[in-house]
Amino acid sequence: MKKKIVKQYADLMHQVQQATGRKEAVGLIHKAAKLKTKFDSYEMM
Repeated sequence: MKKKIVKQYADLMHQVQQATGRKEAVGLIHKAAKLKTKFDSYEMM
């Protein structure tokens, strides 16, 4: 499960670097932040 979240996070961060518009980048960053929160909660367990 953790590996899947890490891969999704890495993919989202790559998409952020390729984003052309501010709204697109902000939306992707929010998605990445949610994944990071989920990953952090798994590490605490």
